[in-house]
Amino acid sequence: MNNHQNAIFHQITNFLKTPLALLGVDLKNFQFNKICHFANHPYLCKGLYE
Repeated sequence: MNNHQNAIFHQITNFLKTPLALLGVDLKNFQFNKICHFANHPYLCKGLYE
């Protein structure tokens, strides 16, 4: 692989990482929200909804 191919490869991997990272964050927030509702103490998780 030459330098040009390397640069393109890194751009593609960075492009793919972003939605996966966002999806991971959304899943974590979803789990926190489920825990908060299950515990019936939403005031404990007030900061998570912002």
